[in-house]
Amino acid sequence: MKQERGAEQGAGRGVGRGEGRGAGARRSAAADADQPDRDGIRLDAVLHAAADPIRRHMLGVLAERGEVTAAEMNLPVTRATGSYHCRILRQAGWTHTQVRGRERYLSLRREELDALYPGLVDAVLTAERTEQERPAQAK
Repeated sequence: MKQERGAEQGAGRGVGRGEGRGAGARRSAAADADQPDRDGIRLDAVLHAAADPIRRHMLGVLAERGEVTAAEMNLPVTRATGSYHCRILRQAGWTHTQVRGRERYLSLRREELDALYPGLVDAVLTAERTEQERPAQAK
């Protein structure tokens, strides 16, 4: 159990510093150790990761802005919690992480997800925008 905790903590280190630039960005082996390859992406993990409103917000930012650091997303959570959410998205196959120097960049794996689950990314992003536009009392 202690070994699992250490692995979880290590996987999210530095995420507040950033994670990947551009769709054609070169993959970084160190950052991708817990990221599934395309064949390892599973629908249940993808949907579970998209169930959280913070993570859906993060996906919207990545879809809109491309590659950004977690710090650039201005998340309303602590750095540790932001790292946790980055790890969940990465392990589910939603994002790619690339380390450049001390920075970690995130990018959306849209092409891969669209190939596996056509329309899913657009559906999640549209649903998140709709949810954000609803009046506060209706939520």
